[in-house]
Amino acid sequence: MKFLCDEMLKRLGQWLRAAGYDVLMLPDGTSDRELIQKALEEHRVLVTRDREMAALANTRVKVTTLDCADLRDCVRALGRQLSIDWLHAPFSRCMNCNTPLVDASDEQRRHVPRDALLRATEVRYCPMCKQLFWDGSHVARMRERLEDWASKSE
Repeated sequence: MKFLCDEMLKRLGQWLRAAGYDVLMLPDGTSDRELIQKALEEHRVLVTRDREMAALANTRVKVTTLDCADLRDCVRALGRQLSIDWLHAPFSRCMNCNTPLVDASDEQRRHVPRDALLRATEVRYCPMCKQLFWDGSHVARMRERLEDWASKSE
């Protein structure tokens, strides 16, 4: 499943991306028509809280309209409508540009701080934006949240 999250649901989109889903988030202010067209072109599920945009999309694109306030509420609302596996492929996509990550080469690993490299079990690289990612304490906390959401959706 590929998603396009509108600007109201970018935080949810970031978490879907952390779970390993292909999630597109266009710049704030992108028109409803452009969002719908992009979802249509790329066969993405449009995730929104905007009922007018959902009505505009009609049947041309799959739309999931959420009635939610905060992140936790949006996670539950999305789970009621779609089968989301929050442990789909955790941390396999670039959190910045959505590109699938690859294992870092030995040369790339040299750019990771030494103390982080000693604790990291994985170092991944984004070939698009050239950023390195490793499983530090922030990733452990994020993984706990994903696991919590996954256990509640079973």
